[in-house]
Amino acid sequence: MKWTPGELVAFTARVIYEVAERGLTLDYAFQKVKRGWRPLDSFKVFYDVSFDAVRHYFFLKFAASRLFGSSGAKAVAKAWFIYKADQMLYNRDMVSRFRKRLLKRALAAPGDVLREVESLRGDPARYLSIKYSYHPKIVATLLSHLPAEEVEKLLDAGNKTWIWLRINTLKADVDKALKILEAEAEVETHPRIPFAVLLKSSKRPVQYLEAVRRFVAIPQDLASVYAVLSLKPEPGDRIVDLAAAPGMKTSLVAQLAEGRAKIVAVDLSQKRVARMKQLLRRVGAGDAVEVVRSDSRKLKTRLFDKALLDAPCTSSGAFTKEPAVKIYPRLEDAPRYSRIQRELLKNALELAGEVVYAVCSILPEEGEEVVGSVEAAPEKPLEDLADPYGRGGVGGRTFPHIHRSEAFFISRLRALR
Repeated sequence: MKWTPGELVAFTARVIYEVAERGLTLDYAFQKVKRGWRPLDSFKVFYDVSFDAVRHYFFLKFAASRLFGSSGAKAVAKAWFIYKADQMLYNRDMVSRFRKRLLKRALAAPGDVLREVESLRGDPARYLSIKYSYHPKIVATLLSHLPAEEVEKLLDAGNKTWIWLRINTLKADVDKALKILEAEAEVETHPRIPFAVLLKSSKRPVQYLEAVRRFVAIPQDLASVYAVLSLKPEPGDRIVDLAAAPGMKTSLVAQLAEGRAKIVAVDLSQKRVARMKQLLRRVGAGDAVEVVRSDSRKLKTRLFDKALLDAPCTSSGAFTKEPAVKIYPRLEDAPRYSRIQRELLKNALELAGEVVYAVCSILPEEGEEVVGSVEAAPEKPLEDLADPYGRGGVGGRTFPHIHRSEAFFISRLRALR
């Protein structure tokens, strides 16, 4: 069924409200609004526009206040149409007509608003927050550790989304998988990781690609891949994956060990454990992994050679995939997460002589400071990782402007015993 630009704006405004005022994730907010909407043949355009509007929320809020004298969700959605619709909607005549209609009531010209943003350069924190649409706390945190020029590159890159696919060699070799992928998509192989490919374009959404439907290729962010590579899984290793659900990293551990390591995956949630078992079966790793429901902070079992800990965190580095993080980074939760992370890491070092610790966070409180608080020898595990905060090589970081990935901290620690 056809939709109108006014309907698109109204739908987007409701999603913005659910994210900005109620703190929901983009997907949860979108599904909530969609359930109460009239049936359409496809909601793809509505999803893409909602994602883009939430991603650029702080700029659009600023623009809406100048254009319409309001920073409410409806005004923000209208500002999206004025500044962003040309980039996403193919019907240029429709876009032009509706934009003219919106601008008849505008209090300022769109170009004047852009010039006003540029005039804020003397206040780097405010300028970067508005231009690239990040919560001021994210910008302030990054500026406290990095030069403003690098922060700007990072924030700009963070407004892009890269879809990395991991070739699942438990199902097919790399050459065969690439042939299946290249029949439907254009991909770029990572220069140093032969099983990691970047999806550049495709004939259909990623989840409908034949290789993905057959689990020959699996969407997995490059930062997540780096975390597992840092563990260096090998056949014969005894490995425990703590706080492991949903199991994507666990399945890569099994893949890199050629299905011949003894792997135990642990998670506390019964629902997540059930989903993890299902995922591992689908990707061909079910027989290679023992799944255990337990609190990873308290697990006491046999000793392992290696442990992987992708710890719960603020997810403040997830802004390339979850635009709501840019609005609500929840950095104030870092002290609580830090306590949990230390408990998890201390127990991991009791279980294994070598531990890889990873968090999807931009905060040293969840990264460098956590690994520095335990009795172990931390190190940067891979040359590809950066050390932008200059913390003496106790770990490394991925950033969107360097790795085309989420922002992760990764460290490999050796127990002192």
